[in-house]
Amino acid sequence: MTIDELEVLWSKAISEVLGEQIGGNELNILSRQTFDSIRRVQIYETYRLRAQRAVQVKETFIHTSNPFVLAQRSDLSISNRTWIVYLATYFGKSNKSHWELFNRASFRQDQTLIKIEEILAELDNYFNYLLSFEFFEGCSFSNHRKYTAKKLTGYKGLFRSMEYFVNHINSYSPDNEIEFHDMYLTSQKIPNFGRLGGFDFTSALVKCRLNVKEPMSMYANHSTGPLDGLKLLLKFTNNNTSKASQIQLSLDLMDWFINNSKIFMAGQVLEDAICNWQKNTSRYIRYTG
Repeated sequence: MTIDELEVLWSKAISEVLGEQIGGNELNILSRQTFDSIRRVQIYETYRLRAQRAVQVKETFIHTSNPFVLAQRSDLSISNRTWIVYLATYFGKSNKSHWELFNRASFRQDQTLIKIEEILAELDNYFNYLLSFEFFEGCSFSNHRKYTAKKLTGYKGLFRSMEYFVNHINSYSPDNEIEFHDMYLTSQKIPNFGRLGGFDFTSALVKCRLNVKEPMSMYANHSTGPLDGLKLLLKFTNNNTSKASQIQLSLDLMDWFINNSKIFMAGQVLEDAICNWQKNTSRYIRYTG
């Protein structure tokens, strides 16, 4: 969709849901942020095509080390692909060190992939390998994971989270398609994840086609950014700005866009766009994460 088409879509949505309109500039910025959010979802289709080509020409796994390309390679088992999504979610992509932490956890120093089957067979050997060098040296988590402890052992350490995930790998690698909300709730049980980690993980499973359906909600209830954005929409349209009204608006907008658009992952797109829009409603700022 173009930005102009998104402006028309948002104008109709706001008019029909809220009975008013927001300013032309604010509407344009909201549409631009939505356009960016859609593109961040669409990139997974590009990753899928890269994965398909890699399988066809039998490229080594290190040549498709981007986790969301790797997680869509059909020459890996579903459990391997789910493990890759877990690692990508746990570390995220850092502005400073990019995917380096993911690579350290996924590949040996000879650049061969450490598969989940090996980890399941000898978890202690895997942990000892990660302990054999300064795992976190010179690296950072992504912004979403910035409060995660940079430690391997202990209650808040990486190993406790990994051990839980490995022991419950079947719960996160469904053979048949399941509802987003069911996986979202299950994912929150992963140590060091919580709501945000669970949402990011579950969303990535959807986009990597790993048997999870699209979300039917914006999941804005416990997120400051989108709630602030929803409050601004209510304020700009002279509506009640209470917390209850913000949550109801998230439901109403989600319902409207599902019925009036073909936006894939509409829940994540709307949540992401509104969150970024509220940071500056009068000037477009491009966000990359």
